Amino acid sequence: MRGRTNRRETAREVTAAGRRLLLTAALFAVGTIVTWLSVTHLAYATGVAGRSGHLKVETCTWSEAGGHRYPHCHGVFRSDDGTVVDPGATIDSDLPVGDTVALRRTSSDGYEQTGAGAAFGWLAVSLLGLVVLVLGAATVRGPAGSRGSPRVLLILLGVLVAAMLTSAFIGGVVGVVGALRGRG
Repeated sequence: MRGRTNRRETAREVTAAGRRLLLTAALFAVGTIVTWLSVTHLAYATGVAGRSGHLKVETCTWSEAGGHRYPHCHGVFRSDDGTVVDPGATIDSDLPVGDTVALRRTSSDGYEQTGAGAAFGWLAVSLLGLVVLVLGAATVRGPAGSRGSPRVLLILLGVLVAAMLTSAFIGGVVGVVGALRGRG
């Protein structure tokens, strides 16, 4: 009897270890992808990357997909140094027609809005990616509360979540204030 019990316990431990490995791999993959993409957008939103310029909004259209409506505003983009003029520039944001907005032209010839609202929003998403990476590191060490559970990782996780929520809140407030000013 005792031999069967040990085999069952061993099989459960192997299965649990496999699940933890799969979960850890998934957390690291998702965390890395989210962090990489959001840091790229954060670089454009803060003006660190891309070519700065302005878009004169001429028209805006809406498309529908999956029961949701998405804005697309079109106009002429002019770089601040005058070297780039794109009469077919499009950004997927709801902007007032007739306004001129600051944008960054990306390396893929797309456009990103700049400013505090966009920067804090992308910072929040970047921090979310880091939270997922820290969760992945915590799963390597063991379940929360176990002997191998790292107190430092849990404290880091709390700090990252607090910073993420703060950044999301600031980005949201700046975005709402900007939207109210633009429509007022």
